[in-house]
Amino acid sequence: MWEAVQSSFEARNFSSAILDAIHLLSDVIRDRSGLESDGVQLIGAAFGGSSPKLKVNRLQTESELNVQKGIESLLRGVYQAVRNPRSHGAVTDDERDAVAILLFLDYLLRVVDQSRSPFSLPGFVAKVLDPDFVPDTRYATLLVNEIPEKRRLATCREIFGRRSEGETSKLRFFFKCILAVMSEEDKNEFSAMLSEELSRTDDDATIRFVLGAFPDDIWLTLTEIARLRIENKLVQSVIKGRFFPATGKCPAGSLGTWAGRFIPHFTLNVELWRAVIEKLHSTDPSEHDYVFHYLIDDLVNTFDAPPPRLVIAMKRGLAEGDSRFKTIVEGWRLVTTSEDLSSDSPWVIPFLESLAQFQPASALLEDAASPPPEDEVPF
Repeated sequence: MWEAVQSSFEARNFSSAILDAIHLLSDVIRDRSGLESDGVQLIGAAFGGSSPKLKVNRLQTESELNVQKGIESLLRGVYQAVRNPRSHGAVTDDERDAVAILLFLDYLLRVVDQSRSPFSLPGFVAKVLDPDFVPDTRYATLLVNEIPEKRRLATCREIFGRRSEGETSKLRFFFKCILAVMSEEDKNEFSAMLSEELSRTDDDATIRFVLGAFPDDIWLTLTEIARLRIENKLVQSVIKGRFFPATGKCPAGSLGTWAGRFIPHFTLNVELWRAVIEKLHSTDPSEHDYVFHYLIDDLVNTFDAPPPRLVIAMKRGLAEGDSRFKTIVEGWRLVTTSEDLSSDSPWVIPFLESLAQFQPASALLEDAASPPPEDEVPF
């Protein structure tokens, strides 16, 4: 209260000090109730009715109901008898008037501050981080509907700050629903916060969370410097990537496996696909398997036909009798089509001769001893 009125009070502008205090009171009520109105309309919506937004007690006895109505009446009187006349310049207050009214407003502020709101940020966040959160759009929508409009940004910030306590796959449902109803101003502010975090973090868990918990289109709302920095980290991770099918372990490059979700929005697309295709030219089977397991579908979805460097790598694998390469190419025949359904797609035509001449190798290089797995990958 004193911070709100000090400037006017010490300048002996007592009527302005009173108005400053009432302005503070209005802000507190709006913040706690999630309402946007003002004056007696705000008070009626916040404290009136059979199920008020703000409850000053349990409302279980006649006495408690009377107290609720009394506080509502007092607050209505503040606007009608105190604020409105001073807003119109019809009242000049001396110091004694100001002290008396400010002490009364301070009392009302403490009542409001202690009132119970149907929305509690700590309580709501506990619902979102609940292990029994239902990973379903309808469930997430019902939860989001509980958040007052003015508290949506604060809720997103709080949940992001406590991201380690939740499951990324579940929080993806929540963030998709809440971002869909947030104002553009709030979404921009939240994206700015994410951008700041990504422009400096070296924590893979934080990067995975942003890549996994938010809708794909949030990538385009981040600052360019944040996007380029993270894209470069993903490309470098892909370069190091290895996967062992026999054990299902990914000892290197787990961060790069998250690239697929945002590939359509990548700026460093050329660098990414160059890294992916070069892995198929490697003599290490675990590098091939990394591409086949995590990124091959995104490769097909990105290009209309296999790039020349990819054709060379795949033909070499087929010539060496590597059944993994044969399986991939035959899979392309199933998932890609040409305009003429009687012919093969551009993804198969370059390999028809190699497929016809394919002879399986008598023995392929066995997987190396399985190293310990790196942290989580998207699937």
